[in-house]
Amino acid sequence: MEQCNEDKIKAIFVLFFKDVNPDAIDSLYSKYSPYEPQTSIACCYMKCVVAISCWDEEGIKEAHRYVKNTYRMLLKLQAEYANFGSPVEKILLKVLTAEALMLMAVMKISIKRCVKHYVKAGLNLRSAWRIFNSTQVKIVELCEHAGINNSKIDSTAAADETEEEEGVQEKEDDVMGDDFLAEFDMVEDIHSFFNSGDFCLPAVNDIKQLKIIAQFGYGLFHLILSLIPSNVLRIVNMFGFEGNRYLGLSSLKNVCNHTQNYRSILGSVVLLWYNLTLKPAFFSDPSYIASGMKQGESTLENLGSEFHGTWLQLFFLGRIAKLQSRYDEALGLFQNSAAQSAHLKECKLLAYYETGWCHMIMWNWSNAADLFFDLMEEARWSKGFYGYLAAVCFGASGSNSSRCRAILREVPTRIKKTVNIELDSYCSRKSEFLFTSTSLEYECKIAALESLYVWRCLDLSEEQALSIIDTVTRRPGDLKPATLASSYLLSGIAWNALSSPSRARQAFDISSTVQQLDARDDYITVCNLCELAQLHTSLGNAEESRRTALRALQYKGYDLESRLYDRVSSVQVKEEK
Repeated sequence: MEQCNEDKIKAIFVLFFKDVNPDAIDSLYSKYSPYEPQTSIACCYMKCVVAISCWDEEGIKEAHRYVKNTYRMLLKLQAEYANFGSPVEKILLKVLTAEALMLMAVMKISIKRCVKHYVKAGLNLRSAWRIFNSTQVKIVELCEHAGINNSKIDSTAAADETEEEEGVQEKEDDVMGDDFLAEFDMVEDIHSFFNSGDFCLPAVNDIKQLKIIAQFGYGLFHLILSLIPSNVLRIVNMFGFEGNRYLGLSSLKNVCNHTQNYRSILGSVVLLWYNLTLKPAFFSDPSYIASGMKQGESTLENLGSEFHGTWLQLFFLGRIAKLQSRYDEALGLFQNSAAQSAHLKECKLLAYYETGWCHMIMWNWSNAADLFFDLMEEARWSKGFYGYLAAVCFGASGSNSSRCRAILREVPTRIKKTVNIELDSYCSRKSEFLFTSTSLEYECKIAALESLYVWRCLDLSEEQALSIIDTVTRRPGDLKPATLASSYLLSGIAWNALSSPSRARQAFDISSTVQQLDARDDYITVCNLCELAQLHTSLGNAEESRRTALRALQYKGYDLESRLYDRVSSVQVKEEK
């Protein structure tokens, strides 16, 4: 097995995130994958990061092929090195194999969301979990014999600090306990292995490098496992293991803070995505979002000088500006990020996506509509979703109803029912619903504002809040139940933004009592209950807030259930703590 050149791989990572040259990944993989497993897994990580970040369906399938080929190559190398490889080489191959299994599971879930793929992903994750546990024990033994700090990947103290930053009071158990050791063939004769006369202790630097590699894979594994959708998690838990998010985050932070190789770059990207994209999307507590922005800013500051001015830095600076309601500044940063990533289409479109949301937040409906229409034409991910957003924005503008109806008619034909089934089903149904509307401008504006709310982008100024209340007051008399319920939901949010909790509660109560004709529209009732729970919390009614959140969790089978379930769950967890 050839020695991996860390500097070479890091240079490729810098090239990729700076000059955005996707061909560099393919060239590196083709040239070195047969005999440099670390280079192969690095290419797999790059492929997976881009595919998942942009949710590019073809990119996800290609990344899965990369990972699958790498996994087969690693199994072959393990067989070849079984009898004559050094201890570090043997452990390294096993850690890389676990990483490949982990990435295969993520790509498998992303390609198609069905029970068959969930079960296969669960089996892959369990295999990875077993390998990570067994190799860590051996690394600890190596560290003890070499006189290196032998704490379990040096993350326990950092995990405590991470839990405190995340606002979590109750610690989770470390799943790496010694009770599991009996399961692993690799550790059965570990003490005799080190006490044999033929054993030659590896170099200290090799052990430290191996420890960092294992720590990165271990941390990413636990973070991914803790973030997978609830419907997948129920299947994964059947295999007898779970993820520890805070231990995973602390492991990644440790890698970023103490190394300068490509894994520290990749770890920084993962932490940025978690803190500045996932947290704002799925957590209800503003303190969580604030802590994410703080940690995101710290991660950006610690990136090397070679990343200053790159599309990556500009994109996440734009995310921070957007979260801090500095929308004009965010627009400029996203536009610069798109210009810097012109050679990588999907990353450029990701910046366009954020720009479209900024225009929607500012109620620049026509600008947002043009951007989402371009995304519908150019992007490979969820053309139905982009088409739906373009249509409701054209409709909300009040000046292009014919184009709005034309796109609404087209949305169902743009949908591929392989991935994003839940989202695409929602967009198709809503498009058909709006196409038959007799009050198109009003219903499109309500639909656009509802989308802003569901995607956690409804940031109301006083003028906008008053405008929503006025709009709801002047609503047409022939509205369908779903639109009427959404109108009152938005009215309640507007009153809450104007610091009028009694009127907000009244609006939420009215919205919740509107009888829906279709159970899939119960997502509006769930949103109402979620807002009521948070309102009770702000008024100090913890018990009432908990009961309201539990009521919301009882609803099943409604549109956007996965997205809203996590939001309501976060409200309930906060109250229980």
